[in-house]
Amino acid sequence: MAKKCKCPKGAPKWMTTFSDLVTLLLTFFVLLLSMANFDKVKIYQFLGVMAGGVGILEFQTPINLAEINTVTRIATKEAVEDSVKRVQEVLEDTVRSQNLEKMISIIKTDKGISIRIMDAVFFTTNSARLLESAKPILDKIIMIVEETPYSLNIEGHTDDTPVGRDSFFNWELASDRAVSVVRYFSEEGFDPRRLSSSGYGEYHPLVPNITSENRARNRRVEINLISPELSTAGENIFE
Repeated sequence: MAKKCKCPKGAPKWMTTFSDLVTLLLTFFVLLLSMANFDKVKIYQFLGVMAGGVGILEFQTPINLAEINTVTRIATKEAVEDSVKRVQEVLEDTVRSQNLEKMISIIKTDKGISIRIMDAVFFTTNSARLLESAKPILDKIIMIVEETPYSLNIEGHTDDTPVGRDSFFNWELASDRAVSVVRYFSEEGFDPRRLSSSGYGEYHPLVPNITSENRARNRRVEINLISPELSTAGENIFE
């Protein structure tokens, strides 16, 4: 006659401890999940990649790759706009703190941001040599822009007053002034791969060259911060 097993009633003692451990782990992961921030763009990109796989995941609803690209572009555009706004605010605060509002303007453009500086701040008449007083201003611009992803295009502009032997000297003067600023940025350690220069002479005035005040406004250097979206895409950065 078989003996009856005298087993203790209920679950084994180790199972109670194990259940408590599993419950605590589950609670911990639920807490992590509730605190997580999901990146919609990355999720869509991940699903798009998995949808292209074979035999791994089957989706009842096909993933629209065009929608993924649209979401990505929107997110990128919003990030660029936020970055432009922040940098513009810092530049404007710097100009105000130096009482240079009449000489330096910060303008938002299709390219990104343009820092328009009247030539008297940087140069003497008909000269392309940077004034010593200009260097602290450029140092502040470098400090603000250096850690951003922006590329810089330096433009030189003059008025329509003939200089030197012929009117084409205005073009040369404008180009030399732009190069002088580029050279200073490079000498101060700014990545030269993010620098370029252009000389436009008298041919891109802000206002008509009909008064001395207007001519003074047109004699300028523009430091254009080119948005990463344009720089990385290799698109034409000029208007």
